[in-house]
Amino acid sequence: MVGEIPVLLIMKKPIVVSGDVSVYDVAKLMVEQDVPCVLVVCERPNHESIEVATDKDIIKKVLIRKLPPDKVKVEDISSGKLVTIPPNTTIDEALEIMNKYKTNELFIVDDGKIVGVITEEDLIKIAPEIISTLKELVNYLLQIIDEVTSGDISDKSKEIQNINQGKDNKKDSESDIRKKKIMLIK
Repeated sequence: MVGEIPVLLIMKKPIVVSGDVSVYDVAKLMVEQDVPCVLVVCERPNHESIEVATDKDIIKKVLIRKLPPDKVKVEDISSGKLVTIPPNTTIDEALEIMNKYKTNELFIVDDGKIVGVITEEDLIKIAPEIISTLKELVNYLLQIIDEVTSGDISDKSKEIQNINQGKDNKKDSESDIRKKKIMLIK
């Protein structure tokens, strides 16, 4: 199922900017690259940190306050609260983590390095595939219900029991028996 896919297969390479870049330039880059967030390398006294700036940060911390985006540095609005996950995290697990930490982006860390980002938007884009898979599952379950109510399954079940007990043909090999079972299921 789609939810079992590891985020490694759908993650994107994160965009990294210097903390002294203007919010205007970062917003322009985000629009050009069609991404809702960037990693920000901030040079702080005595240390360097990696933070995140999102489109929501720009709206809440700059635009709503009517600050000039070309004068505000991105490091002044970025946050050090990165939520990280390993590359083998499944999509279902990623959604749970996003909900738990109330975040729209997760950063994928491998061997201590940020190697990717997955956003809520990325997960929404694959939602049609999830819906399609769920529809297939529902149709399959409805088919089983129909077979059970029509008695077809019990007939197949008896045939499989006969095959297992060797009543069908004692000369059949294991491979032949498997093939017969598969044909019954189909």
